Amino acid sequence: MAIEKRHFCNVDWIDRRAIMAKKQDDLNLGKGVKPDTQGKGAEKQGMNKILIIIIAVLLLLIIGGGAAYFLMGGDDATAVAGQGSDVEAAPAAEVAEELEPIYLPLDPAFVVNFEHNGSIRYLQLSLQVMSYDQGVVDKIEANMPAVRNSLILLFSGQDYAALNTLEGKEGLRLKVKEAIHKVVRLKGDKKVDDVFFTGFVMQ
Repeated sequence: MAIEKRHFCNVDWIDRRAIMAKKQDDLNLGKGVKPDTQGKGAEKQGMNKILIIIIAVLLLLIIGGGAAYFLMGGDDATAVAGQGSDVEAAPAAEVAEELEPIYLPLDPAFVVNFEHNGSIRYLQLSLQVMSYDQGVVDKIEANMPAVRNSLILLFSGQDYAALNTLEGKEGLRLKVKEAIHKVVRLKGDKKVDDVFFTGFVMQ
């Protein structure tokens, strides 16, 4: 009987120690828990990647915006310059349209003779010069003797057969214009704009 009572006491003591150990384990909440170092490292790497992406996007936006501003600014400057030149050219065109042609007859008519196939031929020409500049007309009038002398020499040296063609007459008209420019010494905008035959008789 004494042996059984002693055995019961030992069992009761062991059970109490087990219950106390379990309570101590329950109070020690940190026991057996390992710090999640790998999770923290992954989270840090993710934040770094997001930061890099944000910086790259901002750089692209800045570069793209600068390039667009530069290109648009150049186009605007060119457009403004083009508009300025158009504005300047428009009044000049209007002035040219408003100018009236001024005609000057080179009277009297020119009469020259030259030899053709062993016979004497005659050429009678009536001319008018045209210019949009009154100063040019005045200068031709002031130098009329020199102008007529140069033109008589020009007409006397023409080929009779060539003057019978349209090309020959047109070529002579251009030569008259050049001869007047040379005699009167017209340069730049000061010029005879055209020459017209008002009479052309060959016999």
